[in-house]
Amino acid sequence: MDRRNTLKAIGTVGIAGALGLGTSGTVSADRADAAGGGDSNNPGRIGNYGGAKTLTPPNLGGFDHVLVYLAEPLIEGDWSVVDNAERFQREIMGRDEETIDADRRAAEAFYEERFGLTFEGDTGLFEPEESTDGSAVLNPFYQDPDVGYNAYVVSGRAMPNNHDDGATNRDEMLAGKVRDGGWIVSITEDTSLGGSYGGSDGFDIGAGGTLAYGHYNIKMGDNEDPIVIQYESEHPILPLDMPVAFNCDLFHDEWGEGQVRGVTGAQGGGIRNVLTFPPSL
Repeated sequence: MDRRNTLKAIGTVGIAGALGLGTSGTVSADRADAAGGGDSNNPGRIGNYGGAKTLTPPNLGGFDHVLVYLAEPLIEGDWSVVDNAERFQREIMGRDEETIDADRRAAEAFYEERFGLTFEGDTGLFEPEESTDGSAVLNPFYQDPDVGYNAYVVSGRAMPNNHDDGATNRDEMLAGKVRDGGWIVSITEDTSLGGSYGGSDGFDIGAGGTLAYGHYNIKMGDNEDPIVIQYESEHPILPLDMPVAFNCDLFHDEWGEGQVRGVTGAQGGGIRNVLTFPPSL
């Protein structure tokens, strides 16, 4: 099995009846008053918008912060995972040797605490490492920009609509580009995960599963800092012959805790990803 597999990445569908619609097709007056204080924010007509940016309010849907990533890939050329993983850490994240080492140790500690996988940390900083039980391999990674991962919605910001012909934005220096890297774990043998996730009974997982720890570094304007968000797998990403869900816990220095709800493996290999801070209302 390829030990340098990167993140493979099912959403849920709402039911109209759960919205509380009456026979007239409108929300009851008492519920409308409770939700909006009695003031309607429903226009007579929804206007069209033909601008070049995505404009969203800062508290979209009542959340403090909402981001939406899209990816439609167009892969061209080779991609060196190790070389570019190091470039991600040093150039994009701006870390020195000590800080990179600390981030890898934090990833190893996370995998042990959450999933019961131990990595002793006795390999080179950008070398793969096998878990002590031989069931998993930790690898540094940086997602190929040709995947087209891009933040088209950042609530409260006017995000540009950068994209290529037949693909979402592949230029890692254009605003909105999600530079995604960190330390990924590939399950190489059938095993049982423990830690806080699997508990004493364990959680059985087959070879091909994935666990993730890393950072989204979102390129913003040339005269401002990127948005940096840490993510940690909430549960394993399972190898399925269908679109695959990935859910992660998020951490931002100012926004606090959030969560990712995403799906990958859509037609064409794309990604659809929604991030909210806080995780729920």
